[in-house]
Amino acid sequence: MDKAQVERLLNANLTKTMGCTDIGVVGYIASIGAYILRNKKIKSVKLVMSEELYKNSVNVGVPGLKKSGLDKALALGLLLKNPNKQLSVFESVTNDDIEKIESLLNDIEVDISYEKYIHTVLYEELTITSHEGDSATIIIKDAYDNVESVIRNGEKLEDFEKVALIGRVNKYNIESYDEILDFVKNGDFSGLDYLFHTADLQYESARDEIKLEGGNYLVEDLRDAQKDCLYDLSNFLRKHITVPSRKRMTGDIYTVYGVAGSGNLGIGTLITPMFLAHALKLSENEKQKLIVLSFLTSVYVKQEMNIVTVLCGTGHATGCSAAAVTAYIQEGTGNQIKESINLYLSTSMGFVCDGAKVSCTYKVSFAAMNGMISAKMVIDGNHVCDGTGLNKVDVDKTIKNLGKLNNEILNSANKGIIDLI
Repeated sequence: MDKAQVERLLNANLTKTMGCTDIGVVGYIASIGAYILRNKKIKSVKLVMSEELYKNSVNVGVPGLKKSGLDKALALGLLLKNPNKQLSVFESVTNDDIEKIESLLNDIEVDISYEKYIHTVLYEELTITSHEGDSATIIIKDAYDNVESVIRNGEKLEDFEKVALIGRVNKYNIESYDEILDFVKNGDFSGLDYLFHTADLQYESARDEIKLEGGNYLVEDLRDAQKDCLYDLSNFLRKHITVPSRKRMTGDIYTVYGVAGSGNLGIGTLITPMFLAHALKLSENEKQKLIVLSFLTSVYVKQEMNIVTVLCGTGHATGCSAAAVTAYIQEGTGNQIKESINLYLSTSMGFVCDGAKVSCTYKVSFAAMNGMISAKMVIDGNHVCDGTGLNKVDVDKTIKNLGKLNNEILNSANKGIIDLI
């Protein structure tokens, strides 16, 4: 793995988003449709989505509205008409927009449904018509910001189709965890300033929100003895992840940077190394190593899983990255870092996704805590991974088993989960 390959991974896996990503893509596709038929009076909107996407969007708050509702997310996207914002389309919402939602929904026909698609877990098709007889159909597929096709009155509009998919097709796939460890060890991170700047923004934003809540979980609130205790550090880290995650899941106007398609994963992945580096007063170079290690670990875990998961992909990747960076700062060997990931997964392999909602904030924060504790157990010598079950001695095989469990074995479980929720 070299810098160019890491930069490709960065470009493909770090995305600015507003609100839960799964509700953001609903606003995004509506915003494209409204922009295409701008200056027309909208008559109807029909949205068909994959059942996996439905599961992760039906119960999350719409940014600015602070309550759930796919129809409301659609209406807000129609009002904003700003597809250039992509997944952060809700970033520009105003109180005036919020007040217009109910009136717009009373004036148009809205039809929302979901179904199972064989070849993808992320599919969204919007058909929008106007009273003047115009129509547009937009399809987003495979990735949240991948607009596969846009058709207006039977004519294909190539200008709206993103080139991002080409980058994903050509992106570098991590083959083994040793690639990550080797890259971090070499420490030549020139060209990755965007990653470090984004991590800093994410961390400072979390600190600001904790201050607004009047909490005392900041680094400056740690006693010296607590800085040597991973249990105390993990509890403080929990707050740094819970607060920003809760804001986005409840529908506050709050921008985050997602990793591998997940805003909560971006929070867990980027804030964890920043918090630990701050608490332990690490050098700038060591902090950058933690950020890169955390980012690449999360990307590696998620690359083996479908973008919309049956298991909690965000939790799994956050726990693994937290385990890795904690073992690293404890001066663990490469094998101990890999064993820390393995130990975390041995306790969490069946951690399922039952739809995006407010409680996801605790899933991701608890995962980070458990990742840290897994690393402590490994460093202390209190761990067992004998290679039986899904967890193999080789962490690469374990991560591939995680992907197989998610993508194949449990694929049919989504329908049952949707029925339950």
